[in-house]
Amino acid sequence: MAIQDQYGRIGFFEHFNGIAAAATIADATAGTRYNDVVLIAISGDVAMTYTVDESGGVVGFSGAAGAGDGITLTSAPMQPSTNGVLVAGGRFKVSAATDYQAFVGWQETVSLSETVIPFTLSGSTLTANAAGSCVGFYYDTTATADGWRFMAGDGGVASTSGGLDQARTAATTLGALGVLAGETLTADTWMVWRVEIDPNGAVRGYFGDETMANSLSLTLVASLKAGVIDQAALHYPIMTLLEASTGDPTHEVDYFFAKGNMDWAA
Repeated sequence: MAIQDQYGRIGFFEHFNGIAAAATIADATAGTRYNDVVLIAISGDVAMTYTVDESGGVVGFSGAAGAGDGITLTSAPMQPSTNGVLVAGGRFKVSAATDYQAFVGWQETVSLSETVIPFTLSGSTLTANAAGSCVGFYYDTTATADGWRFMAGDGGVASTSGGLDQARTAATTLGALGVLAGETLTADTWMVWRVEIDPNGAVRGYFGDETMANSLSLTLVASLKAGVIDQAALHYPIMTLLEASTGDPTHEVDYFFAKGNMDWAA
């Protein structure tokens, strides 16, 4: 039996409480360390600023006004089968809801120079990119019907037939585009997400927004059956916040966290 002690948890909680001078997160530079979080500029340099006209620590990110610019926040990977139950989440908002592309959740393949967003939706056509095993919520303003959607995939293929135990929309599978969270995205309105992965690979996705029917707490959007994602793969907790075009919105993050259980045999 492996040597153990009383500390059996792993994870982080970043509230961005430190107020520091504005900084530039340089593109393609293998990430920038911020405490236990790694910041990765996407498609161009990203300006990082601290908000002092709101309570609590809030960090803001603004790109270079190019298509696909933005930021990825991530940290150390965890394995559902040995570290589960895994839980990741965050609280965030965007300054403009008309030029937005994002993914929040868990993702296997993460590049420190240019992280790939797992899902984009143009009109009614979903494109799954090579992000490995992944599950979480995505948003794309180039979609015919905007809305945060819960989706999973593996090997650059969306798991459209992935079975659900429960869904906000009463769906039994993820379907062609994923399960709608049911919010109406409004600029400068806080959103909260949480995605949990069990050791066997079952997943639950929760979302919160004041425009949703359950406006004061998180709503279970979908409960994904085991066997859809790869529970033996290492998954990074992730928030990728981009602009779809050249509008350059400001992405603000209040907090970002992930936690799991220690694998004493590792």
